[in-house]
Amino acid sequence: DRKVLNFCANNYLGLANHPEVVQAAKDTIDDHGFGLASVRFICGTQDIHKELEETIAKFHDMDDAILYPSCFDANAGLFEAILGKDDAVISDELNHASIIDGIRLCKAGRFRYKHMDMTHLEECLVQTQDRNIRLIVTDGVFSMDGD
Repeated sequence: DRKVLNFCANNYLGLANHPEVVQAAKDTIDDHGFGLASVRFICGTQDIHKELEETIAKFHDMDDAILYPSCFDANAGLFEAILGKDDAVISDELNHASIIDGIRLCKAGRFRYKHMDMTHLEECLVQTQDRNIRLIVTDGVFSMDGD
């Protein structure tokens, strides 16, 4: 037996089998059943949604927080909300498809740099010096390549 880090699944931190996480899942099934059978905007808001939003808001010292049903939805809403036509978004060429789709929805100038190439990123930064806001976007973990 050897330990392996799995970066191609949604368990980057390896918590899926942690005893506390497993117990919390069992407790939630006992309290709320197996799930809503669909996303929140179709089946409604549950008390656990509000509890999580309140916890996140408190952690960030904010009045409120809103959960997106998926990272795809978060990416679809983020860039359009924070960037305008006078801004630039500079994206790693291997970013997840949902990030790329979210960027496509905004009016900012779009620039891509070669994967993990800081020299090319710097060139993009120089090229966009006249922009109001310059946002560099990179994936947390590139799950297809594991880097």
